[in-house]
Amino acid sequence: MDYDRIIREKFPKCDVEVLAPNVFELEQLIEYITDDIIVYEPHSIMVYHHMIRFLVNVNQRGKIYYLNGFSDDDLDSIHAGLLKFTWKRDVKINLFKNSDPDKDVLGL
Repeated sequence: MDYDRIIREKFPKCDVEVLAPNVFELEQLIEYITDDIIVYEPHSIMVYHHMIRFLVNVNQRGKIYYLNGFSDDDLDSIHAGLLKFTWKRDVKINLFKNSDPDKDVLGL
């Protein structure tokens, strides 16, 4: 499925990255995403199992990651890394661990 195209159409004001497990080591991926938290400065982060969406102010570009092909254990590690990084910061994180982003967010 062409997640990049589908997400770009649904969220035209967001930068989109579809990542597969072989792109980064897990720790590097967590660091990569947390670096973007510093760059994009979201006020909150919505985590829908495979999809991570940075919510930003109205006239700013947001960021969406779709983690395609990751195992549940890998996703748990990524979610834990995000929670640890956002702890005691001005970023609210909403974790919808058991959601299906294809159905719940993208309407597929």
